Amino acid sequence: MKFQYEMKSEATVYLAPSKIDKKGIGVFTDLDIKKGEFVRVWDDKDCKFVSKKINRRTSSFLKTRFCVETKNGYWCPLDWIRMSVGWYLNHSDKPNLKSENGDDFYAIRNIKENEELTIDYSELDDDRYNVLEEDLLKIGFYDR
Repeated sequence: MKFQYEMKSEATVYLAPSKIDKKGIGVFTDLDIKKGEFVRVWDDKDCKFVSKKINRRTSSFLKTRFCVETKNGYWCPLDWIRMSVGWYLNHSDKPNLKSENGDDFYAIRNIKENEELTIDYSELDDDRYNVLEEDLLKIGFYDR
């Protein structure tokens, strides 16, 4: 089902101890969110693509905890000190948020106030979202 994001949720999202990842942090909503509403969890300038061929500085812990791995590299936070709450979204086999482009998330069911927001991690490494990676290949930034 395709949503048009015609309605933006009025909810504010916030970080709190996760009920899913008992040792970690999760993203929660302060108001009910209706199915189909757009939920802003990303700053559109908050990520960078780091090639496996050129990156040696990012620790394996940070890559494992926050980055999304692709065939040629990782999508990582642009600034490790100031990250959008979207980097803290936890996985669920029955998520309440979905994205068709990797950036814009919408509710796929009604979400209650103070409920943890979740996504399906298996959809994050889908190559259809790797537009920047393809652009870097086109300009010869690195080889396949």
